Amino acid sequence: HKTMYILGLMGTSTLSILLAYNLNYNFALFVFGGFAITGLFLLFPAHIKVVRLLTDENNQGKIFGFAEAFAGLGSVIINAIALTVFAWYVEEIYGFKAVLIFFGVCGYACCVVLYFLVDGPAKLKERGLVAAQSAKITLKDFFIVLRCPGTWLAGIAVFCTYTLYCSISYFTPYFTNVLGVSVVFSGGLAIIRTYGIRFVMSPVGGVLGDKFGSVTKVLMVSWIGAAAVVATIMFLPPGTPIGVAIMLMLLMSVFTFTARGTMFAVPSEVKIPVKYAAITAGIVCAIGYCPDLFIFILFGHWIDTYGNAAYNYIFIYDIVVCLIGVCSALLTFRYKRSLPDALEKEGGI
Repeated sequence: HKTMYILGLMGTSTLSILLAYNLNYNFALFVFGGFAITGLFLLFPAHIKVVRLLTDENNQGKIFGFAEAFAGLGSVIINAIALTVFAWYVEEIYGFKAVLIFFGVCGYACCVVLYFLVDGPAKLKERGLVAAQSAKITLKDFFIVLRCPGTWLAGIAVFCTYTLYCSISYFTPYFTNVLGVSVVFSGGLAIIRTYGIRFVMSPVGGVLGDKFGSVTKVLMVSWIGAAAVVATIMFLPPGTPIGVAIMLMLLMSVFTFTARGTMFAVPSEVKIPVKYAAITAGIVCAIGYCPDLFIFILFGHWIDTYGNAAYNYIFIYDIVVCLIGVCSALLTFRYKRSLPDALEKEGGI
């Protein structure tokens, strides 16, 4: 996992710099295809395993919550610097190239730091976080994880939470176009929502998940709360006081990022062994992040076709997804109870 982690980041950084020196459409297609390999195939599953191995199975909610929070903080810092770099250049094309190079250099610097910070298999064995003798992972193990109900329940948890995360970006134009809130105010609120609340609520969600012994309980409450907020927003009349709009927007963000901080801890809760963490992460991400394939196209089509009335379709879609999440949480509780005691103690599938 350490090798894959660093190679994935190094590959992503290299592609970013190569794109800066070859800004043409055909090469951009090659680079973005490469990002899928270095970022989604190599980096992200390894990242999930690295985070899971930072602590024992009793603190998974907390560690994933803090990882999500500091990822958001890192995004704010790096993108703020990148914006400054972009502003140095009069010609926008040169500013864009400089930003791509900047991202690449940051990635290389992180590779060096991660080489010393991330524990390899030997140190993990010393810390007792992996077995002294680990069998090699085979193709059979992939199908074992794929057939495990816990994998699919974890994937649905990510799917529902990520759908909410994608949807909240549509609340800004809704408040502006339908409720009449000013563009500047709505945009500023979106920044607070995306970065401020993410930094605070992601760790809170993780800590609560560990405190109550189940991140799924936190997810279920978050989905119920988000569905209630969305249902309330649907019936707000034009000219709604700004204070009400602020409260509902922030409350929606609280529920969304509370869930987002805990969603990747579900595999640990359903007792999927650590040795399968990267395989599980890959399958869970394939299920959970599939809204990227269709949700923006679907929402865009509704808005182009129905105008402001499309937001009701978006809200109904969100409520349905939240209800699916609640059903998956109930199935997760049932699945946990069905795990044999001996298997649960061993952390097996």
